[in-house]
Amino acid sequence: MLGTVHAPLVVGLGRIGVSISGLGPNLPGIAAAPADLAALATTPGPGVAVALRAAQRLGCRARAAGTHGADLLGQLARTALRDAGIDVELLKGVGSSACDFATVAGDGTTRARFAGERGDPVPIDGNALLSAASALLIDGTEPGIQLQAARIARQQKLPVIFDVAELREGATEMIAACDILIASEREANELAPRGELTDALAELRGLGPRAVVITLGADGAIGRHGDQVVRVPAYPVEVLDTFGAGSVYHGAFAAALLSELPFARCMELACAAAALVVQELGPWTGIPSRDEVLALGKSRRAG
Repeated sequence: MLGTVHAPLVVGLGRIGVSISGLGPNLPGIAAAPADLAALATTPGPGVAVALRAAQRLGCRARAAGTHGADLLGQLARTALRDAGIDVELLKGVGSSACDFATVAGDGTTRARFAGERGDPVPIDGNALLSAASALLIDGTEPGIQLQAARIARQQKLPVIFDVAELREGATEMIAACDILIASEREANELAPRGELTDALAELRGLGPRAVVITLGADGAIGRHGDQVVRVPAYPVEVLDTFGAGSVYHGAFAAALLSELPFARCMELACAAAALVVQELGPWTGIPSRDEVLALGKSRRAG
């Protein structure tokens, strides 16, 4: 971990999907001949799975809970998590896998999404879920059980970090139940349509969390903890694929938080992790190590 001896356990609860990403020379036109791909990646999709892997790469232990598709893609996602050393005993296969398809090329990126069938609700055992846990990560993909788990975690004084990947029914209740809210600029604008980001931060914090971060893509991130407003510019890197960078930010922020680092430093390290992953294809294989994140963060401080 970032300066600690005992690795804390991060629990991620949600619906785990799959990402299929291809790298090609150009985007094919309508009815165009098939183009050869230079690379293809089939991995767990953005959300708690990617966040957990990012936290783990920065030194945490990780436990995944919730659901994945009861199909081949779901099994592939589960196997990738297990092979990475993430505890998957509380993951259940139901329905069919949500899947994101992306083609990344020199002239742009196309994305398509299959939502999948969610299947029957799966109950959670709060005691088993949070046993020995240090933090809970949620993403809004399973609103009912995530809200229930967040309330249990708060009772146990465990930090709940909510990354709003997309707005769903019950999102405001989960925001009220979380300690730290992370939202993209788009989601923040929907939740708090203000002209100034600082006003949006204040309004979002008023919904319940003790800290709020708005990620801004190529412009870095802005956050508020108490009366402290922190702006962190993005790290200059060669960008290949940004899909999943927000989930990497989520996990890296959690790892830094559990190292008891200051709020601004947590944001800096999370920005560094997100910058490193966008240089690779897909949201999984390029997740950086602790040493890589610390080295990039140090490069800015040295400058």
